[in-house]
Amino acid sequence: MSGTSLDGLDIAYASFDFSNNDDVQFELLKYKTFELPIALVDALIEVQNLKPEQIFQLDQEMARFFSQCVEKFIVEFQIDKNDISAIASHGQTIFHRPQNGYTTQIGSGSTLNFLTKIPVIDQFRQLDIAAGGQGAPLVPLGDRVLFSKFGDGFLNLGGFANISASLSAQTIAFDIGPCNLPMNIWMRKIGKDYDQDGHLSRTGFVNKEVLGNVLSLPYFKKNNPKSLGTEWLHREYLPYFEKLSLPDRLRTHFEVLKTICIEEFENMSLKNIFITGGGAHNKFFVQLLEKDFKGKLIRPDQEIIDFKEALIFAFLGARFLRNETTTLKEVTGAKIDLRTGVLHDFMSSLQ
Repeated sequence: MSGTSLDGLDIAYASFDFSNNDDVQFELLKYKTFELPIALVDALIEVQNLKPEQIFQLDQEMARFFSQCVEKFIVEFQIDKNDISAIASHGQTIFHRPQNGYTTQIGSGSTLNFLTKIPVIDQFRQLDIAAGGQGAPLVPLGDRVLFSKFGDGFLNLGGFANISASLSAQTIAFDIGPCNLPMNIWMRKIGKDYDQDGHLSRTGFVNKEVLGNVLSLPYFKKNNPKSLGTEWLHREYLPYFEKLSLPDRLRTHFEVLKTICIEEFENMSLKNIFITGGGAHNKFFVQLLEKDFKGKLIRPDQEIIDFKEALIFAFLGARFLRNETTTLKEVTGAKIDLRTGVLHDFMSSLQ
């Protein structure tokens, strides 16, 4: 799993026990994050300005990087390749415009399959969009099957913040708004990857004019299903913050995120929120949430905070191999639940 915040490639080696479909058991066996090379980060930041042939080349470069990380992971943890059923690869999202009928994740599955000699399942989103859905979020199926006993709501604080909850036997899930991605963009301008623990954010002040303007954006008033992409962020969100100092940008952004999070928690009548993703490590933002949330925030063990998304994509890959659906139509807005994904298996290992 490599997210929009570009903070690394997460690899999770997991096993699943499907003997009881009402209570699927999982074990997160090994896990590690690999830092993205600077050249790849720079290219991904500028991807909207690249020529088509440069994007095709980047697709291959990402696949080669993924394969190198997989090989290092296997060697470091002394894993027998014969024990690996498949690689479930989310890929790197570079475009996401479901309203226009497409989403794009790069990191060629064919190349990854050839270089690792392990079957690869990728492209988990496109089929859902073809069926009229958002192609996102996909993690809520894993939340419902694997984690529902830990909380009644699940907040993932990644590049974008998303929430999922099961209400009246239906799962509701959508992107709440930007989270780590704006902060990473702003912090990189001063040579840092992120605002550790929110130290710089604490020194800033909320700009109430910007706060009001941002909260009035149509996306925040739109009913779900809905999802966000970096195109929306650069076009609709970031321009409001341009005239603010860096500390005030960060603090105002946090106020936006906290406000919409609390609003959604209350709309769903949630009492226990299970929080994961890189933003769960930001002590200042978690304190802001705790101060205004009347319920309880649950922070799991660090490996679940950091690797839950990778774990759930492994789960979706396992479901794909079992010919089971990997999407929830009520979440994505597609016409039907679908078994999404594309299998690359040039050695016919799975036959």
